[in-house]
Amino acid sequence: MSLLRVISLNILGFILVSSVTAHKACSKNANLWKSIQYQLKLVENTEVRCDCDAKESNSRKTVGFLAKLSKNSISNTKDKFTVIFDAIVINTGSGYDASTGQFVAPYEGLYYFSWTIITYNSKYFPTLLLHNDNMIAGNYPDGRGLSSSSHVSATQSVLLHLAAKDKIHIITNTGISKWAHMYGGVWSTFSGFKI
Repeated sequence: MSLLRVISLNILGFILVSSVTAHKACSKNANLWKSIQYQLKLVENTEVRCDCDAKESNSRKTVGFLAKLSKNSISNTKDKFTVIFDAIVINTGSGYDASTGQFVAPYEGLYYFSWTIITYNSKYFPTLLLHNDNMIAGNYPDGRGLSSSSHVSATQSVLLHLAAKDKIHIITNTGISKWAHMYGGVWSTFSGFKI
C-alpha cells in the first residue's frame, strides 16, 4: 500500500470521526472526501505509467545482421568498389541493405561490426570498413606465395558509436588487379549488432 494511500486513509478516518461530532461540517467533509477520492484515483492511474523518453526505449531495441556473399567469388574489376554481401542470414531491425551492401543505423548507440574475407592461393583481397565514408579499419588476407591448395582468411572487428542514420559499408582497397580475388559462399561474411 502506498504511503499516499495510508495518509489518505488516516485523513479519511479523522474526517469520519470529526463528522460524527461536528454535524455542521458535513458538506465540507463531503467535498473533502470527493477530493481525496479523486486524488487516490490519480495516484492509482500514474503508479503504473512509465515516463521513459523515446531515446531510452530506443536504446533497448534489438538491431543485428549477418550477410554473406551468394556468389562463389568476386574479383576486383574496378577501383575501390563496395563489397556487397547480398545473401542475408538475419537482419533484425532492417539496418542492412543487401542491394547496396550498406548498413544504416536505425538508432543511436554503440555498435559492433565484424567481417571475414577468404582469398585463394596466390591472390589477395584487402578491404576497408567505412563509417560515413571515413576509413575506420582494414582487413588484408594475402595468399600470394602460398602453395596451390592454400586459402587465407582474415577477420577484422570494430566498435563504433553511431548516430541514427549513420552508414557503414565495406569497400575494396586495391586498384584493378588480376591478383585481387575473394572467395564467397559461407566463407566471407559481414555482421554487426547494437550493444
